[in-house]
Amino acid sequence: MYLSAERIAHANRVVQETFQQTSIAWQAIPHWDTGDPGQTLVRADVTAKPAAPALPLDPIHIPFDVTLAQAISPTPDSLLAQVMAQTVHLAEQVDAKVLQAVYVGKGSETQLPAMPNTIGDIIKELIEARASIEDAGYRAPSCLITNTLGLIALSELVSGYSVTEPLLTTANVNALHRATTIDAGLAAGKKLMLVLGRRLRIAPGYAAEASPGEEPVDIAVSVPPSLEVVGENAAGGIKLAVRIHFATRIKDAHGIVTIVDP
Repeated sequence: MYLSAERIAHANRVVQETFQQTSIAWQAIPHWDTGDPGQTLVRADVTAKPAAPALPLDPIHIPFDVTLAQAISPTPDSLLAQVMAQTVHLAEQVDAKVLQAVYVGKGSETQLPAMPNTIGDIIKELIEARASIEDAGYRAPSCLITNTLGLIALSELVSGYSVTEPLLTTANVNALHRATTIDAGLAAGKKLMLVLGRRLRIAPGYAAEASPGEEPVDIAVSVPPSLEVVGENAAGGIKLAVRIHFATRIKDAHGIVTIVDP
């Protein structure tokens, strides 16, 4: 044992809290704890195709080194600073995988007009997205995830007033997230918005506390965000890692709408 049980427990709490505060996917999409850390496959639960194959659980493992002084210091501040910094990278990698899976596995797609867009264009597309999701049975306030250009478009000022709140109200959206990782594979200068339908009323940022059963997409987790003690490294320090094992489950693609520039 290279860290005391008390220090490992403290570090694990820091990993979980930092991950919850940092990961957009964790804040926006409910997760399901499988209860089996050794699980390698999880059922897909696709509503339209019950015979869909099982999904593999993807491991993300970020190793890092700490010195013995950091490990046995009377106060854990230096160790926890390292742990928090690596947890931020863990959250970034999870967001990239989850958001890309949702984007690629979208259920329906509407197109924004070519840039520049007017507020009228955006309102029209958001209302169409709302109608598509509500017709699929997801009538609770939705979640909107967009890239930086999308957020700029949603934050336009008209007569000195922001139109963001009226736009979100019209689209029945109560949670707005901006994600850089959603831009992967998207041509430069393009706006992208993902509208996630919901059957449950979920407060902004609190999807991790909601039941995943009724939602069109969730995250199955066998190993939650946590710290792993690997052992001694070549320099005589200690190698640690932050990790998670998960799968993104798109159970009902009709509950997801993608709005993207052509």
